Amino acid sequence: NLTSFQTASSYEILFYLINNNDENYSLNKTKYEQIISSTIVPYLINTYSNYINIDISTEIIFTTRGILPTETIHNLEKKQIPFFINKLEYLLHHSTKHYKEKIFFILFIPDEKQTPITVDKNEQNSIIVPKWGSVIFYNKYNSNNELNDLNLIMKQFLNHFNHLLGIETFEKWIYLRTIENYNNGRQTLLTLSQLLLSIPNIVIDDSMAKKIHNSLDLLEKCQDNNQHNDCQQGRLLADQVFFDPSLLKLLYFPDDQKFAIYVPLYLPMGAPLAWTLINDIKFLINIIKKNR
Repeated sequence: NLTSFQTASSYEILFYLINNNDENYSLNKTKYEQIISSTIVPYLINTYSNYINIDISTEIIFTTRGILPTETIHNLEKKQIPFFINKLEYLLHHSTKHYKEKIFFILFIPDEKQTPITVDKNEQNSIIVPKWGSVIFYNKYNSNNELNDLNLIMKQFLNHFNHLLGIETFEKWIYLRTIENYNNGRQTLLTLSQLLLSIPNIVIDDSMAKKIHNSLDLLEKCQDNNQHNDCQQGRLLADQVFFDPSLLKLLYFPDDQKFAIYVPLYLPMGAPLAWTLINDIKFLINIIKKNR
């Protein structure tokens, strides 16, 4: 499915509230965090935590200015959406854990000049961005029942989550994840093996070696019993080793690159020193000859 995320060993789910500073048009920060923690977070953990590793966080951004194409826009057209998403990207936090897929769920509250805002040809007033996340626009000032609206928004986010992960039926999704986790975990270990053979100065400490052995054991078990958890944990361990910072920092400086860096640095200093050393040796040889 070209619109859904590829199977990952871990997912980082980030809920953002893009708020404004106008009391009549903004959404209460505490209320937003409470509705997240009481509705969507328990559902995601209870439903998916046995099958995928997920980290969930919330963040509030108190500005809506400069993100939309104009300050007084009331309808976001399809051609404007890519530029809107690019501007939004600058405000979002990005984790350094590269093996985790990041899924962004953003609730955008327009200010007085932007209210009401609609998304062109979209009754749900939302945008789903393949392999990225979704944005829902909420015109708070026009609302008569804010709590009910927020519950509906959480349901929308859940629908978007299922869409982004390509979940049609749960059983089929688990089956496909099992196969993909096995194949991707196996490929990661194979790539790591080739990497270690090509760059012999990479050091694998005891903890990383243990993860590699455990990953291999779990993936072999998965091949025999086709159990999702074995494939999931086997791939997760393989990804953790492959993206370990102590391993990554050596990838950028193989021997040929070190040679290319240090030779121009030391050659200008080395040549005069070598010339001086040769002259000193000649001088000592002449003194020895004279003494004889």
